[in-house]
Amino acid sequence: MKAIRVQEYGDESVLRYEDVPDPEPAQRRAVVKVRAASINRGDIARRQGTYGGGLTALPFTPGWEVAGTVEALGEGVEGLAVGDRVIGQLGDGGYAERALVHEAGIYKMPDEMSFEEGCTIPVVFLTAWLALRKMCRLQANETALIQAGGSGVGVAAIQIAKLAGARVITTAGSDEKCARCLELGADHAINYRDKDFVQEVNRITEAAGADVVLESVGGEVFEKSLAAMGRYGRLCVVGNSSGQTNSLDPRTTLMFKNLSVSGFYLGAEIAAGGAGPIMEELLRLFQQGKLRTVIDRTFPLAETAAAHRYLGERKNFGKVVLVP
Repeated sequence: MKAIRVQEYGDESVLRYEDVPDPEPAQRRAVVKVRAASINRGDIARRQGTYGGGLTALPFTPGWEVAGTVEALGEGVEGLAVGDRVIGQLGDGGYAERALVHEAGIYKMPDEMSFEEGCTIPVVFLTAWLALRKMCRLQANETALIQAGGSGVGVAAIQIAKLAGARVITTAGSDEKCARCLELGADHAINYRDKDFVQEVNRITEAAGADVVLESVGGEVFEKSLAAMGRYGRLCVVGNSSGQTNSLDPRTTLMFKNLSVSGFYLGAEIAAGGAGPIMEELLRLFQQGKLRTVIDRTFPLAETAAAHRYLGERKNFGKVVLVP
């Protein structure tokens, strides 16, 4: 089969479209014929060798989420049959024509959902839901500031915060992206290239500040997000797309407004068994029309390098998908 392999760290040119052996069914694992695979910003960091502050062991095939059909079942797999349409969440290996997925990371896909839609759900919607609802305990009538509203997590978070009954303020890098954030349900969208979002949040909230902030950029955006928070505000860090580091002195940044800062890593939640029930709830909300995916573009698997370049240049609004 064909797959994308990374033999060395670097820019998009290290993504090689190669022949590799087909995966074999294994204990409690199924072989999924991949019809679509989603790209996440973490894939770019893994390719660069910077993900999680360390290096991913070489060689590897990127890809944390796929959608397709079950092609073969390993021993002990229950509740699945060959031919089932499924969403698969995996540690790596998604950028391929076939993927080996543990049964705990396989979810039956609603009939009305396309493969392209299905593959975009697990990482960003689970992250947004758990960060906002579990870590930050977002409540109705609170104000949520969602950074990078045009990103995959941002698109998910806007919708999830509105479902919780919150007032949603978001940021994006163009007027066009801001308009699309408003279409998704955001109450206010700030073009951070034209306006200072701290000043805008204070204006919108009449100086009360945001109750909850979902932050995925790092660097200056993280520091300014703290300044945009109100008393007893809660901020959750779910990424660092800027690659910049921060230092935090709780005496000057947290104590005087009684702020809380937390981090959320989906991999830890999956390992603890807490993601499965939430994923089932998310799929019910999709079936009820209360959530929707936003797919910016699809690329053939053979053009993964171009897809990574497109995402890295922040041209997307929503998710970028690979099709084998």
